Amino acid sequence: MGHVIVDLPAVGIDCLEGLWQELLEHHLSAAPLLAALGTPREPADSWRVRRAQYLRWLGSPTAAVLVARDGDRILGYAMIRCADAAGSWQWGDQVGTLETLVVADGARGTGVGRELLDAARERLAGWGAEVMTISVIAGNEGAARFYRREGASDYLRTLIMPVRQPLFIGRGPVSAQPAPPAKRARGRGRQSIGSRA
Repeated sequence: MGHVIVDLPAVGIDCLEGLWQELLEHHLSAAPLLAALGTPREPADSWRVRRAQYLRWLGSPTAAVLVARDGDRILGYAMIRCADAAGSWQWGDQVGTLETLVVADGARGTGVGRELLDAARERLAGWGAEVMTISVIAGNEGAARFYRREGASDYLRTLIMPVRQPLFIGRGPVSAQPAPPAKRARGRGRQSIGSRA
């Protein structure tokens, strides 16, 4: 392929909509259990939300959209930015964040994803970042394997839950009834939490 990786100016952001929608479709198929927390957004609405995030992030001098382009065709893109570092490790005050990396269906397996990741790493290093965080939707094991092959390690597990009332506990739906009072463990004077260890 005769592609190049270039910066996409914010005014050109709408050319990413089709690739974002491919990624949305992939997310919905990889993580069907998340539908229990709410109806997936329609593609146009999903793009509206993501587009606004991209434009807000691109207002910073340490944010960029890198696109793999073959002529007028966009083969993939990476949205990167710097963000405040967690205080637990000495990674500097800012870490890189790979917000999105998507490769068009027809360009997968050609090295475009690896080239975008390499370009993202190079740019973030130029901005002074020592590490980069990457979020992968639950169920997208192919992406997790790709990033691990490229040197990523498990760092943080992000969970999602409703804030009003739990929908699930374990594998079954929760009834709307209040939980029964906890039973006391025999002879120990403390509450049992349901396991016999």
